[in-house]
Amino acid sequence: MKDFPSPDEALKWAIKQEWSRLKKGFVLVNPAAAAGEPCMHRYIGGGYTGALMIAGCNGKLATNQHQDEDTHGAATDMLLLIGEDTEIIHCWRSSKTDLAWSALPTADRTGFLIRFDSGIYLWTSDGSPPQRISDATVLSSPFLTSSNGHAAWHDGEQVTVMRLDDGRHIMQLVRSPAMVGGHSEQMMGTLSADATMLACCANPGEIEYIDVAQAKTVRRHQADFEMIVKMEWSADGRWLLALEQDGRWRLLCLDTATGESRHGWPEFTGMTRTDFALDSNSRRLAVIHRGHIVLYDFADMREIQRFPVDHLVRTAHIAWTGENNISVRTDYGCLSTYVV
Repeated sequence: MKDFPSPDEALKWAIKQEWSRLKKGFVLVNPAAAAGEPCMHRYIGGGYTGALMIAGCNGKLATNQHQDEDTHGAATDMLLLIGEDTEIIHCWRSSKTDLAWSALPTADRTGFLIRFDSGIYLWTSDGSPPQRISDATVLSSPFLTSSNGHAAWHDGEQVTVMRLDDGRHIMQLVRSPAMVGGHSEQMMGTLSADATMLACCANPGEIEYIDVAQAKTVRRHQADFEMIVKMEWSADGRWLLALEQDGRWRLLCLDTATGESRHGWPEFTGMTRTDFALDSNSRRLAVIHRGHIVLYDFADMREIQRFPVDHLVRTAHIAWTGENNISVRTDYGCLSTYVV
């Protein structure tokens, strides 16, 4: 029995021992995990590139693992599909340098949409090689959004909306991103739940709402914000969540009809190295910030749960991967699922 001077020292030792075992290939599985506890930890590794892909559907998790240069000189991301038993069931490595930045489950829950540097790919969960569904690109699209059997992204100088069942482009609208601070392009978009509207931010301080069928902007809202790096509609279409980087570094909640900030919305300032995710019916909002995931009741923004994230240095991306599960991909190379 090892003695410790304090409970904190004992906890530090336990975390260090757990991390050592994870890096040796052990996987933590805890089906009896209580709320706020991990039911799975798996070391992914591969080095931190800034690309932390995470998505889940039907009990499977998709993430990325960075690979060193091969004989052809390609240092690229490998896609990993992890099954319900936590085993890696499929993997795929690009033949060229290509980072995987984000992923979303398809509406029919049979696979994933992947945002690579080289374009948007569809990866079915049967393990078939991913197929590019967009034109080839030199730089990655700044966003990927999907709902109701449609996907949208920014491709060069235009926003594209595609119907996934037949690959038809139902909207292509020219939009050029503004430069922020002389070094970063402002371009972010998100489809409404029924895919009839696309909220788009191509200029700091302005969000436009585009009718997809008409390929026409139906309203524009101006507000006091700088660069937006992530947006998401609420399921009922009433609210738009927008994560501001630079400026005041906030998580905003805007009325999609008026552009006004939601009354009583928390401050959410200092939102650096953070991420957020609404659950499927927008009942709960999860925010990861300063090493913790905080869960809110989205109806009244009452905090209902808070717990620390293990094996994290500074940043991570999160996704709802079940009715009561949030999965996390950390910059320390760990893939985890927490019970909520």
